[in-house]
Amino acid sequence: MRRTAILLAAMTLAASHPCLAAGDIAAGAAKAETCKGCHGENGISEISSVPSLAGQTDNFLQWQLVFFRSGRRNNEIMTPLAADLTDEDVRNLGAYYASLPPATTSIASDAGADLQQQGKAIADQHHCSACHLDNFVGKAAAARLVHQHEEYLAKALTDYRGAARPSVGVAAMTEAASGLSDHDIAALAHYLATLP
Repeated sequence: MRRTAILLAAMTLAASHPCLAAGDIAAGAAKAETCKGCHGENGISEISSVPSLAGQTDNFLQWQLVFFRSGRRNNEIMTPLAADLTDEDVRNLGAYYASLPPATTSIASDAGADLQQQGKAIADQHHCSACHLDNFVGKAAAARLVHQHEEYLAKALTDYRGAARPSVGVAAMTEAASGLSDHDIAALAHYLATLP
């Protein structure tokens, strides 16, 4: 019950942030030219450690750009790229990537059905669908997870668990990942990356 209340508070806070207004898709497409080298021509990355952005939730994308811009989320490539983004750039990039058709497959290991079943059980146990929805397409500030690269998902969960990556609002993801073992993270990442 406490976790659900925290998650609802985080989503409410995220939706009310002034930077998170609607953006201009065409302006976002122009600004995204620099992003294509890593995140792919149509927002679908071919690099297993780099997330696909196509179809990601607009609010999630905006929050991550704000975190990179402020230095709260540190990455040797993204932090300097985001440093000069205006609020308008952030809104436009969020709108653009959210408008693209999402990936339908991902780069995933050959770990097999056992790991996928374990990942599903962990997702159910930790109520991941409460924020990310039953099909894991995300909503508001909760990320789209389905068909994201397995390697990237595992790193993101590990970073949340270690508080190396900021969570929106009241640290919902930091709390959710805090009790996960390395095996749990591997199973969850495999499950989400290989959902039908």
